[in-house]
Amino acid sequence: MHLSRRAFLTAPARQSSRRDVLVYLFQRGAADGLNTVVPYADPHYTALRPRIAVPPPGSGGGAIDLDGFFGLHPAASAALPLFQAGRLAWLPSSGIPHQSRSHFEAQDRSERGVTESHQASSGWLARHLQATATTQDSPLRAVSISGAIPTALAGAGDPLAIQELSSFGLGAAGGSSYQDTLALLYAPPRPFAEVAGSALQAIDLLAAANPTQFAPEHGARYPNSELGSKLLQAAQLIKADLGVEVLCLDVGGWDHHENLPNFLPGALADLCEALAAFDTDLGTAMADVTVIVQTEFGRRAGENGARGTDHGTAGLLWLLGGAVMGGRVVGDWPGLAPEQLAAGEDLAITVDTRDVLAEFLSRRRGHESALVDVFPEHAPGAAPGVFLPRGG
Repeated sequence: MHLSRRAFLTAPARQSSRRDVLVYLFQRGAADGLNTVVPYADPHYTALRPRIAVPPPGSGGGAIDLDGFFGLHPAASAALPLFQAGRLAWLPSSGIPHQSRSHFEAQDRSERGVTESHQASSGWLARHLQATATTQDSPLRAVSISGAIPTALAGAGDPLAIQELSSFGLGAAGGSSYQDTLALLYAPPRPFAEVAGSALQAIDLLAAANPTQFAPEHGARYPNSELGSKLLQAAQLIKADLGVEVLCLDVGGWDHHENLPNFLPGALADLCEALAAFDTDLGTAMADVTVIVQTEFGRRAGENGARGTDHGTAGLLWLLGGAVMGGRVVGDWPGLAPEQLAAGEDLAITVDTRDVLAEFLSRRRGHESALVDVFPEHAPGAAPGVFLPRGG
């Protein structure tokens, strides 16, 4: 705990970070990228998915053309203006080559940033935060808006888990009976005193700033969904200028083993409408905010017997923000011909997600040694070139 609680309450407001705020959104369940950013011009796409393929542009219910080769699922149309404005990029053949088809194992390895779980006991974001920590860091430096600490933050110094901003802390700044009781129970030198002190400081800081006072701006309309609520709260925390640097969110419902055409559109519409509202709400502040949307693995290239797709390899990575060199689909397309498929059945990885994350940490958060500090087991490939440097 950097300050006593009394000193903390009377200290001057913390200045804004000169690092980008990262909103790290994990699609749990393994999202189907091939029916999201659709390679309609690949001659093998429709052959692999005869019943579930998104029709090409110009057809009924067809994809929205992006660049003459890829199209966007029509349910994701809310994301199109972000792409056209150059703030959104997709990487359709990305991933971490962890070789697992288990949701639990793949999420664990992806959030640790490793190919084998034994390579690291902490999350990739935790390692970044540890390596760049200062004595001036806010107790709200890393926040999970999911009610639990995700694996990506495992090992970080006192990350905060929030379910709902409106109910977090159960009291006002400086001393409800509940907070005062906690302060007495965990007063130094008792165990967990430092962790409890940081949590109490966060409660005080949130109560004093009251982030929920910040209503959506610029005509932003968040969907009435769990993800819409999470991104609204993320925007409120950013607007409150509390020294937040990392916000972790997750969204489930992407494991579509059956009836993909029935279930994917709703999930995509919710995601894209929520991201579009978040971007609109923050306005010019998006110059210093980056959203990274990741999933544990992609789906098989071919459909299964239940009009769905099974667990695969390469997935779709989303990058949104003012620093993103967007308006394009990034990465070498590996192709969907039988001889081009990984293990004879999956879209192959051509961009290692860790190279993208390391580029972000280096260019936007000033962590120039990120590859060594955060991904020491990774032999880096070429930088994808998707982020502007700060000041660029």
